[in-house]
Amino acid sequence: MFRCAFRPVPPFPRTSVGPTARYFHRVTTDFVAHDVRGNLVTRKVSVIVGDPGETYVLIEPGVSSALRAASPFASASAARAEDRCKLTFFHDSQHFGHESSCYPRLYVPCQIPRQTESNTSPATLFLSGKMHELVLDGTLDGTTQSQIRPVARMLIHDIYLANFAEKANATGQNLASVLHQLKDM
Repeated sequence: MFRCAFRPVPPFPRTSVGPTARYFHRVTTDFVAHDVRGNLVTRKVSVIVGDPGETYVLIEPGVSSALRAASPFASASAARAEDRCKLTFFHDSQHFGHESSCYPRLYVPCQIPRQTESNTSPATLFLSGKMHELVLDGTLDGTTQSQIRPVARMLIHDIYLANFAEKANATGQNLASVLHQLKDM
């Protein structure tokens, strides 16, 4: 699926001539975690990524909950859930995870640019909305995250609405003959 949104104006001046666009691409990737028995399980999950060079990934809340639960800083007795969680992006293996824990891991099938020569970049998982957002810290995507989030939420809503409309239309077509028979009774 291919979506586009206009990117908000960044907080510092740029030398562009007009608004830029933010593109969303839905891809399937691997999420590796331990199951209830402690065995490693790989499952395919759908994520939304940007164009090459962009440093954000939108993920489903179930995946982000597993990543947050494995955080060495997560507290089971916390009165309220934090709205963000610190992660690390490992450039060589192209996955998000925790430094102190090998799993869970979310692999990203696109190149996220390095900020330094280091193999790792600090990242933040934002835990709000229908889709949760992973961004690299200190990047344009990370600093304008609060501006982008409402636009991303609207686009995700549009995706769900389009899927619903498509399925509702198909259901209506399937039921047309039955409705016609009922009308004749």
